[in-house]
Amino acid sequence: MRLGITRKCATKNQDGNHGIPFRLSVHMRLTSKLPERIVLLLYAVAIGVVAGYGAVGFRRLIDVFNWLFFRGAMSYLRVLGRGEVVFFPAIGLLIVSILVRRFAPEAKGHGVPEVMAAIAERGGVIRPRVVVVKAVASALTIGSGGSVGREGPIVQIGSAFGSVFGQILGVPKRYLRLLVACGAGAGIAATFNAPIGGVMFATEVILGSFALENFTAIMMSSVVSASIGRIYLGNHPSFNIPIHDVGPFRAYWVYVLLGLVSGLWGILYVKVLYRVEDWFDARRWPFWLKAVIGGIVVGVMGIWFPQIFGVGYGTIDRALSAQLPLYLLGFLLVLKLLATSITIGAGGSGGVFSPGLYQGAMLGGLVGIMLSHAHIAVSPGALAAIGMAGVFAGSAQAPVTAITMLFEMTGDYSMILPLMITSVLSATVAGLISSQNIYTMKLFRRGLDIVRLREPDRMKAFTVADVIQPNRTVFDAGATIESAWESFERKTEWFALIRDAKRGIVGSVARAQIVEALRAGRGGEPIGNLLPADIIRIDERASLAEALALMNEHGVTYLLVCRGDVGIGVVGSSDVIRAYRRVD
Repeated sequence: MRLGITRKCATKNQDGNHGIPFRLSVHMRLTSKLPERIVLLLYAVAIGVVAGYGAVGFRRLIDVFNWLFFRGAMSYLRVLGRGEVVFFPAIGLLIVSILVRRFAPEAKGHGVPEVMAAIAERGGVIRPRVVVVKAVASALTIGSGGSVGREGPIVQIGSAFGSVFGQILGVPKRYLRLLVACGAGAGIAATFNAPIGGVMFATEVILGSFALENFTAIMMSSVVSASIGRIYLGNHPSFNIPIHDVGPFRAYWVYVLLGLVSGLWGILYVKVLYRVEDWFDARRWPFWLKAVIGGIVVGVMGIWFPQIFGVGYGTIDRALSAQLPLYLLGFLLVLKLLATSITIGAGGSGGVFSPGLYQGAMLGGLVGIMLSHAHIAVSPGALAAIGMAGVFAGSAQAPVTAITMLFEMTGDYSMILPLMITSVLSATVAGLISSQNIYTMKLFRRGLDIVRLREPDRMKAFTVADVIQPNRTVFDAGATIESAWESFERKTEWFALIRDAKRGIVGSVARAQIVEALRAGRGGEPIGNLLPADIIRIDERASLAEALALMNEHGVTYLLVCRGDVGIGVVGSSDVIRAYRRVD
């Protein structure tokens, strides 16, 4: 098609892009003069530049709010002594809750799930205002003492820019998703000075795919972003960790133990986070009151344990250097879990990655000191570092990201084998307990099963409930065949559902069966007599792969779909074929 036609008539292309024709022509003109791969790399560079400066600006904004609350405001509240910090998180969460509710509800919480939902449901489309609202809300939450991380916000900020940038240029949706992932990876790369970790996070967590075609653009964005971060934030690992002796190979059973414990704690982290969020959601209080109460609770904890405020990297550094006593490690481990859950549940905005690293450092240090008290020669500092990877790998079920990021963030290659052992075991333990991780769980509770949709087997990507055809003709089982035909003959459907006296579906009858029964003089019989004696049932949550296997095993063409003991519809071979064609 000639480019001139685009301006005149194109409003939606074959990739599903909507928008003004000029936007479509920008991308089309570029790809008409340059190879598409080169164009995508240029896009990736632009996203990396903006994400890099965005990460730097976001860090500066956090510092500004932190100064306003803990230095500027402190001079006016000295009369309260240590009690002054009680009010800081409450004030911050109050402002954040109003800001988010008014301008961008998707900026609430930890951000990453919203990016994943945008890719899965909206083809990568994210609203432009999310960039500004998420940056201010998250910086305010962290700066006022909220116990959240800064990686979730910068992931959402970078992803939002990638999405907006792609929409402006009219990039097809198959590439718009990639640009969103570029923004996510670039944000992580600049925030933690971990370009490889940014690539792994974007592919393993955001896209859920290690497809080779994703790597090049995401890597380019991450490299550019990390380079900008190094210019302004310094070229050094995120954590100051001394070189630790990880011990001889015969002592590696310690890292097996840590992997098992980390996996269990990672699951506990996910469970507590969403249980607390449920508790706040169940309260019929005004949203601002939830924010104030949650902030006060976090502030009260901070009176005696100020280490839980904000991101907490300074406390992590002390754990990595084995400078924290056993009792303090235990208290901070539990309190950080609660403080993060309350901050998020009460309406705060921020990430859950850094709190996971914090808990991992406390958990690893705790295990290390307990083992050393048992006269087992291990380094509590080394276990603290490896525990960071373990808890993240367990809570996010992303062992590759955990290994690469912790290696980059600590800069100690001697830890690579223990990191691999602990991370893989932790993710395995967590995966055996729950198929959902800390990011996908939020979407799963909203009815979007990202894990299932990412399943490479197309028939495992749908449940039978997903493909039940709505608005089918339904007859009562006691209705006569003749009366049913009077209604059915005017319709174009080939099958009709049959329900019993309790209004539950009990099976399906084909048009050909009804016609054959009428020819045999059975018009006065109940239509329920046409149902087979034994109807094979399947639960609505089963996958289409299971449905196909069941139909093949019993030699039937349809199954009765049940919710508990009640039939809600049928799934047949035609429904399976239709679903297969729907999958991209």
